[in-house]
Amino acid sequence: MNRRAIITLAVPAAVALAFWAYKHESSPASRQPQATPSLTKITINEAARTLLYLPLYHAVERGFFNEAGIEVNIVTGGTATASFAAMTSGEAEFAQADPMYVPISREKGAKTKVVAQVVGRIAVWGTTLVPDIKELNAASLKGRTISTHPRPMTAFTYAEKLVKDVGLQPEVDVKFLTSKPGTELAALLNHQADILVSLEPTTSLAEMQGAHVVHSFPSQFGDQVFTALMTREELIATSPDLVKRVVACYQRALDDIHSDANASLKTAIKYFPQLDLEALKMAIARITADQVIPKSVTISKESWDKAAAVRVAAGDIKQMPPIEDSVVQP
Repeated sequence: MNRRAIITLAVPAAVALAFWAYKHESSPASRQPQATPSLTKITINEAARTLLYLPLYHAVERGFFNEAGIEVNIVTGGTATASFAAMTSGEAEFAQADPMYVPISREKGAKTKVVAQVVGRIAVWGTTLVPDIKELNAASLKGRTISTHPRPMTAFTYAEKLVKDVGLQPEVDVKFLTSKPGTELAALLNHQADILVSLEPTTSLAEMQGAHVVHSFPSQFGDQVFTALMTREELIATSPDLVKRVVACYQRALDDIHSDANASLKTAIKYFPQLDLEALKMAIARITADQVIPKSVTISKESWDKAAAVRVAAGDIKQMPPIEDSVVQP
């Protein structure tokens, strides 16, 4: 075959190949974006919807979970018992509630573990409108009325403990006026009670109405794990990387909350749009300054032992649970 014949055959072939390539590149199928890896879906069942659980909400809103390849579905159980039951039954991968449910359940044969702390201190404060009360002691408490949550909620438990610790008798030397969370402030404002013992953002709302803080339980007791993220040993064994990624997202949220107040406020506004903006600012400042929102997901032995001792004294746990038996540290 001569050179002219080769060229005659090659040119149409090249044109055809170029046309095919153009059609392929411009076809709808070729213009589709490449598929991104699917996110691992998990459910975290929280005991309540509360500002104290800001680390979870913040990790979602800042995209930390998505960046770790995780899609989180938050379900509010309503109680710590319901939250923990959802996790143990498999309805949720994780429970966010009182960490003492792990040693309590383990004494009954359950295989559960704490994997991260979320709230690191007792999140309760005492406020008053009485100018002469500067601190809560036997002299300032005797003959007074305290407005707080019903027994056995945390605010009531620690208010009663404080009264006993200063040598006074509850309901004899000091009266308690209890009401459901969110309504206890009214008793202080209408002067039915002299002292309010409550959580945030109620404490900040009281301050905005002229009250002043006279006692900080987180400062009094220091590190004492209050809320934790828990899961089944089965999940830790079968999906250790998933558990580590979830815990890492919580740590990123803690770091960001302590370093970026504006970002924290944006998250709080989204999850609590009904709350006063100034009260939210004050509340976030308080729970970070008093380290109620901890700086680390890691639980110290001292923190664990103090929290466990309360439950042992109450008879909920038969004997002190070693932290190594109940907690998997990052």
